[in-house]
Amino acid sequence: MARKPILEGGKREEILKCALQLFLKNGYESTSIRMILNEVGGEVGMFYHYFSSKQELFDEALKLFMKMQGERTSKLMSHKSDTISPRMKLKQLIACYDSGMDEFSKLSDGAIHWSVLSSIHDLTLESMKPSFRIMIIEILKLADKKDLSESKWLTPFLLKGLSGLLHDKSFAEVSKEEQKLLIISLLCRTLQVPHSLFEE
Repeated sequence: MARKPILEGGKREEILKCALQLFLKNGYESTSIRMILNEVGGEVGMFYHYFSSKQELFDEALKLFMKMQGERTSKLMSHKSDTISPRMKLKQLIACYDSGMDEFSKLSDGAIHWSVLSSIHDLTLESMKPSFRIMIIEILKLADKKDLSESKWLTPFLLKGLSGLLHDKSFAEVSKEEQKLLIISLLCRTLQVPHSLFEE
């Protein structure tokens, strides 16, 4: 028998939000469909009306959160360079990344399971790629670079590199201001653009 069309909103959204909280807190393996349904006051039949499996629910719950994170980043990065400096944009991008990870921590009371954290990290970076590429292109244009074709490859390279830095224990021991200066220096060297582009 074919499944009924999936209805958006209502109980489906409630299940998604509840599932996200439980997955973040307990991890995928330790969160059961029954636990989620107990929280939302639903039955197994209702669950399978909206989702075909726990894996589908997990994927959809993370997509929902990443969509919100991506929209936030896009809004932040949509300002043109003539209204906000590359330095300020970079500062805001790092703050947006940090706040996204903080939200996950708060959502799960600081008990994010490593398997979920890994998925979240990958999805967070993926959601930031389009906005980050716009910023890279703007920086290259400000430096009068004509060939922007490499921005497609520079974007994931730099974004993953920045993420690695922000998660490095020794880098975390450095003050926020010093972190920002180090990141700017590395970006300038990698993009081969003058340091003056990042002056306030």
